[in-house]
Amino acid sequence: MEFEINGVQYRTAKLSVFDQLKVSRKLLPVLAGLLADFQGIKAAAEGGDVYKAMETALPKIADSLAGMSDEDTNAIIFPCLSVVSRQNGKGWSPVMTQGTLMFDDIELMSMLQMVGRVVGDSLGNFLPALPASETAAPPAA
Repeated sequence: MEFEINGVQYRTAKLSVFDQLKVSRKLLPVLAGLLADFQGIKAAAEGGDVYKAMETALPKIADSLAGMSDEDTNAIIFPCLSVVSRQNGKGWSPVMTQGTLMFDDIELMSMLQMVGRVVGDSLGNFLPALPASETAAPPAA
């Protein structure tokens, strides 16, 4: 998958199945905490109030991330960034090599967007699909 962040082209490969397992084990507790509030966030976003949606979601995300150990954080970020390449002239260069970012101009928000893209692409079929709408209870038999 290719995408652009701040005018720079990036390309990602899928995580290996073992890295998918490792990353999902670290992310699931974070996502579980957000699912309870998802309907309110989704309603605000669908109502066009993106700022309200972000205002609702960001403190919960921040709390979840703040509670993670450095080891858990690295267990998510490092595998994800290791499959991202950046267009460099006519070629592509890895964003991360042996745990080191290869480009000094990558900022925190750009890095997190890259991680989010990898998670979505590699774990999208594994993470539970969020309901599009509430469904009515099945009729009693």
